[in-house]
Amino acid sequence: DSKSANALIREYHYFDKVVNNSKLHIGIFYKGSEELAGVLSFGYPMNPKKTPGNLVEGSTYKDMYELNRMAMTDEAPKFSESQAIGLSIRWLKRFRPDIKWLLSFSDGKEGNVGTIYQATNWDYYGYNVSNSFYDLDGEIVHRVTSWHRHREGRTCGRTEREILCEIYDNVSIIYSKQHIYIYPLVKGIKVLRDKQPYPKHSDEPRIIKREWIKENGVVLAPSKRRKVG
Repeated sequence: DSKSANALIREYHYFDKVVNNSKLHIGIFYKGSEELAGVLSFGYPMNPKKTPGNLVEGSTYKDMYELNRMAMTDEAPKFSESQAIGLSIRWLKRFRPDIKWLLSFSDGKEGNVGTIYQATNWDYYGYNVSNSFYDLDGEIVHRVTSWHRHREGRTCGRTEREILCEIYDNVSIIYSKQHIYIYPLVKGIKVLRDKQPYPKHSDEPRIIKREWIKENGVVLAPSKRRKVG
């Protein structure tokens, strides 16, 4: 159930946040135990009207799921994540034949290149560049979180960036890779991107570019913003 799943995700996932549009929570239990040891949450992508059709020919959000959260307890033994993904795929094939393929993103900003998906034989289709995060005095914050924290409900006429520059001494936009992994559950899935070799940790920077809006207490004019990367 979603209540139990979300409680475990908040405790053990590195984001400690749930995805509100999750539709299916698969619990992982130790054999012979009723104690919840992990959770895989599936749901629609952030942009359900565009993302499926942009990746797989003729697809809609109704025939796919994004694996948007996976969390395991600290006591879970080695290789639990890959075993859990493999079992969840078998479950989906058996009980959800309406789901034709799975999508997941691996966040390069967090140093992730999708090792767990590589270990479970997902196909890799490159990456999107995301500029959805601010660095606010060293805290990495998603734009949506920043909006809720600083701007939502305010009608002061100032932009979000103006508000951020009033609060923080250092404000920058960070650009990072969102690695794309797809797992077909049926035959005949036609992906609209070319399959690529798996990325390696040693070759992947966490941040590929940073654009400074305010640096060391000085707000920078758009023409003078320093871009690093």
